Amino acid sequence: MIALKPIGLFFAVLFLPVSLSFATSITESDSTQPRGSTPGIHGDGQILDPIFDGFRSPARFPGVEYDDWSGSIMSHAMRDPSFFAALNVANRDFINLLEHVSLGGVFPPLTELGETTIPTLLDLDESAQPVVGDFCLRCHSPAGWLEGFSEPANPLEPFLRGDFWGAQMLELSPQSAQAPDPLHHKDSEGHMDGVTCDVCHRMIDNQKVPGTDKAAGNGGLFVTQYEPFTDSERDDPRVMDPFQRESELCGTCHEVTNPFLMTLTDPDGDGIAEDIPHPIERTYTEWYNSSFRNKANGRCQDCHRPMRFAGAQTWLLSNLERLWGPIDQTWADLGYGVTASRQSALDARVADNLDFIDGATARIKVLSKPRSLRPGDEGTVTFRIINKAGHKLPTGYGEGRQMWLHVKIWTKVGTILEDGAVDPVTGEVLVADHDDIFEIHALAEGYGDLLDDDNDGVVTEHEKEFHFALLNKVVKDNRIPPKGYDKAAYMAQGAFIVPEDEYADGQNWADRDYTFTVPANARGDIKVEAKLMYKTFSNHYVEFLAEKDTEATVSNGGHARDLPTTGSMTSNPQHWGEALYEIYDTAGHGPAVQFARKKTTIRLRR
Repeated sequence: MIALKPIGLFFAVLFLPVSLSFATSITESDSTQPRGSTPGIHGDGQILDPIFDGFRSPARFPGVEYDDWSGSIMSHAMRDPSFFAALNVANRDFINLLEHVSLGGVFPPLTELGETTIPTLLDLDESAQPVVGDFCLRCHSPAGWLEGFSEPANPLEPFLRGDFWGAQMLELSPQSAQAPDPLHHKDSEGHMDGVTCDVCHRMIDNQKVPGTDKAAGNGGLFVTQYEPFTDSERDDPRVMDPFQRESELCGTCHEVTNPFLMTLTDPDGDGIAEDIPHPIERTYTEWYNSSFRNKANGRCQDCHRPMRFAGAQTWLLSNLERLWGPIDQTWADLGYGVTASRQSALDARVADNLDFIDGATARIKVLSKPRSLRPGDEGTVTFRIINKAGHKLPTGYGEGRQMWLHVKIWTKVGTILEDGAVDPVTGEVLVADHDDIFEIHALAEGYGDLLDDDNDGVVTEHEKEFHFALLNKVVKDNRIPPKGYDKAAYMAQGAFIVPEDEYADGQNWADRDYTFTVPANARGDIKVEAKLMYKTFSNHYVEFLAEKDTEATVSNGGHARDLPTTGSMTSNPQHWGEALYEIYDTAGHGPAVQFARKKTTIRLRR
């Protein structure tokens, strides 16, 4: 039990009764997940009655579309070891924050929700604290979340059967033999199947940012109560809702804001932080405030083909079966017409991803170069990287994601300059100037000694990095915006550009200079090559998750989901961070993929 300590009038005024559910305060009015309230309709007109039909496995539709989906990262949203490792760290960080506050520790500015919720949770036992994990699970396992499996039961909501560590999400959740399931009438299948056909085809128009048509994000899922494909309980067949064809559907989850923390980000450097909750992911905002929103074929779905959802994820997909084994064995055993192994589907999607990103994502242009040089001369080549995507490049949840130019200049006698190679031993990107890496760098600021891991009285920048649930300050975000981006709207809506003067309004390119001296023994023309490279995770981020995910699995006395026993892992990991590191290491440190390539030549004169 974390006991509430006297910490001033501030908490005394804001303290709410322990019986107030954290879940109710957040989600009763922002989704159709049943929350124990009287069935009905909330103020925004959305139905809060229990879901009548369970969410069923896509395996009942074997064929090309199933193969496309089953190899995609969306279908593995709940099988991604980096997700479980990050989820465990986030939950543990939040619990540590509550203890820190209960002992009189400081914390940074909170949102209105944080001001009411955090004092309420201080008096709850750790096992009853439905903290940040609920926000993660609502998008990574929407079927499980919508059926109430993501939070522990509490006095107001006794039917919630899961927990916020994801340990209770099931491959197959058969109906109880003792009593009818209170949440739905049919058996539910595939909480672990990530974002499924049923979920997307049941989604209907959700809540918006007030005064706009912009999706509010944070997994505010609104769904129909009935299964969309075989609807025997209704006379009229389900038709596809127009919402499912719009980018707002994608914005439901690809727009994430910390519900508790105000941002401390000061992009213009005037000493005043932006007056908004801290943004975590702004992919939808990036698209919304670009020229893509108002042009034909500018929707998310026009580039990211549904069922395949092509993107830049490669090495993790290739190695997922190493962890999980024959994922579809359950469905094959039940008579579904699918093969137990998804390896061929995973390999096909990796090939599809590589084809999709190379050339379609970005373009490299030689902006300037010398026509010719002599031995001993100094020359400069300037490259322009042009973003062709409808969002920042790179985008998504930015922790650990890196993009950079790998530039090589050489003659017949050897290399003159190389910048941006990847160290084959450590996986480190070797650049002369780290600012040449396009990335987001965020820190957890204002927590006193909460993150002082070595207890030396100083909280270093390294100790503030990567703590997902506590991050509240962006100190670098030089990722390249999309064409026609609205800079003022970006800043106001949390898609910060840091430093603010990195890109002019509407600028969707970045220039990089490379200066070299031609050696005296140079022979032949000077060859120049630039490759735009991308890594899903830096080695630092993977090492962080491997070190900080200390939550043991359920079988080992902890809260985390048990690791599968059907794969071929060699290290016998006890934590999800360890499993991720083994896959990362085995895959060659999560090798980079190529977004674009440009070659040119400079004449060598004697």
